[in-house]
Amino acid sequence: MIGFGAFLSMHPPQEQWALARRVEALGYESPWTGDHVCFHGPMYESLTLLASYASVTQRIRLGTAVYLLALRHPTIAAKITSTLDALSGGRLIFGVGVGGENPKEFEASGIPHAERGARVTEGIDVVGALWRDTPASFKGRFTSFV
Repeated sequence: MIGFGAFLSMHPPQEQWALARRVEALGYESPWTGDHVCFHGPMYESLTLLASYASVTQRIRLGTAVYLLALRHPTIAAKITSTLDALSGGRLIFGVGVGGENPKEFEASGIPHAERGARVTEGIDVVGALWRDTPASFKGRFTSFV
């Protein structure tokens, strides 16, 4: 089965929610959000925006295209995404990427640009452990917890 999604650009809140409802009404599978800490133009924070879509839709999946995991601590990302997935009834699609086209956002986040790949690789393992294991533990280069 082939599904179609829509990447929604930035609009004022009422228009954002109307677009999400329209995407659902038209039979699309999902709305998608981009993710940057700072970029060329204004952009909402992706997971917060998807949470708002969850409250105004019933069926559509909610996706990040793509979440720059290296810019966030993976334990916090795991908590936020697991909450969003639960509150949306299991509709989150958590697309993760390395990014890097805007080195200044790595600088602004205190993350060395050259470490982004290693941080994402480890971050995926951290998020997976926290989603899957109770209690979870992890020992890595950037993240460790018991």
